[in-house]
Amino acid sequence: MGIFRGIYWWIVMPALVLLLSVAPGYSQERMRVGLTSLAPTTLPVWVAKRQGYFKDVGLNVEPIVFTSGTINSQAALAGEIDIALGSGTEVFTIRLAGEDARFFFGISNFMPFKLYVHPNIKSAADLKGKRLAVSRFGAQSDFLTRYAVSKLGLDPAKDVTVLQIGSTPARYAALKSGGVDGTIMWFPVTLIAAKEGYRMLADLNDIITDWPYLGYYAMAKVLRGERDKVMRYLRAHVKALEWLKANPAGGVKVLTDDVKISPAYAEAGYKEFMKSFAFDGRIPTKGFELLMESEAGKLKGKFKVTDFIDESFPRELAVRR
Repeated sequence: MGIFRGIYWWIVMPALVLLLSVAPGYSQERMRVGLTSLAPTTLPVWVAKRQGYFKDVGLNVEPIVFTSGTINSQAALAGEIDIALGSGTEVFTIRLAGEDARFFFGISNFMPFKLYVHPNIKSAADLKGKRLAVSRFGAQSDFLTRYAVSKLGLDPAKDVTVLQIGSTPARYAALKSGGVDGTIMWFPVTLIAAKEGYRMLADLNDIITDWPYLGYYAMAKVLRGERDKVMRYLRAHVKALEWLKANPAGGVKVLTDDVKISPAYAEAGYKEFMKSFAFDGRIPTKGFELLMESEAGKLKGKFKVTDFIDESFPRELAVRR
């Protein structure tokens, strides 16, 4: 009897191992996700990976952090990533290259910029004759600065002087040195500016209330050919958002450990970005129109919002959930 039992296990065990290796719960499809930068908006990606939510839906997700949106969009265009977490302007870059890409799921629908000025500027009227810094002429920071000035009741072409300075840290350095009188900035430089006594003259989120700051996009052929895979990814993404909402301390830890935010700013970063996350993946079409307006010099009126977005993914996710 012992001999037969031994033969039984020699036959059954390899078959059992093979069966388990191909069972749905154990099969993991590789998925490469491009990230424009390592920023608080990538929190759901790291949480879903840490908590095993991607594995739960059969995905082995590989986040790839790039140094700019341009490189992220180039990777999508070259097929080096499956989907990308980035801005709508990255989709514009791909479309202008003659290929079809779509922004298909909103992640953060808010305007992160704030206009900071010297403490002696106490109102919008005090901006007259002052110098404001942008990254470069024609860039999004240029459009948003001029747009904010106009909403404050001034003429950006006549009432202020706009100077090209560079990145947010470079613009803040120019503000501190007295080279300019104000600039739009975002987290965490805004926290530093407030702590050092500079005045927030305008929160652009109050001026532009529905802005498609960041979301997921992909080549149209990927969205058509791998729809089920993308939908599974989105289910894990939303589950990560729910975990973040229920676990503030855990979210702060992920910010410091995975996103590499300084512990001094991590809690504020969690609060700032958590309120911006779109649990339903909605894409703000009016904000997208304004985003297109900010890139008018490149797009030249050739396109409509529907040329850049695919709203079927948030709709399907709502039905499935």
